[in-house]
Amino acid sequence: MKLTYTQLDFIDRFLEQHQLDFLDFKLEVKDHLATATEEFMKHKEISFEEAFPLAAKAWESELLVKKYWLISNERLFPSFVIQRIKNKVAFHYGVVILLALFGIYFFSSLPIEKKSFFNYGVGFCGIVYFLLRRIMNIKKTKTSYRFHFDYFHLPVLLGFAYFFVLKSSFTYVNFIGFLVIANFPFTIYYFVKHQQFVKKYQLK
Repeated sequence: MKLTYTQLDFIDRFLEQHQLDFLDFKLEVKDHLATATEEFMKHKEISFEEAFPLAAKAWESELLVKKYWLISNERLFPSFVIQRIKNKVAFHYGVVILLALFGIYFFSSLPIEKKSFFNYGVGFCGIVYFLLRRIMNIKKTKTSYRFHFDYFHLPVLLGFAYFFVLKSSFTYVNFIGFLVIANFPFTIYYFVKHQQFVKKYQLK
């Protein structure tokens, strides 16, 4: 028994009420809820209004809304989302910080004339980031990929201003600049994944 457009829209609103606005996750949960609801309607011979609460009960703990310090102190997320992205965020943080520390150790031994390339590297990464951000902002679709893309927004801003605009000397605070460079592969990866998702579902 297939659900109607109105019933599917009801599931959409239900998920939005539980702060599930990452569309890639939302479509996944929506599909599970719709399938489970259809099964209850078919096998128990009950209406959508009776079947949906039964299907939603299985997701009650997964959709429990709360904060998680590693992801954001500003907004709430469903437990399902936190479980999905917290390991990626921890990995993202860990790799970027380790690479930045390694970069400081390696480049501190270079002669000063070669260190100027570092400023250009930070500037290049910053410019590419802002260009990709402009492209991504053409469409307002929220995905977990976009969230990860934006995660190191502040270090990119600080690094770009500090090294490319202010032309600071090479000191220990270049750690910020190395954060920008180390984060660059993540920037490209999450931008591409977001764009692929938008294209796949032909989203606005």
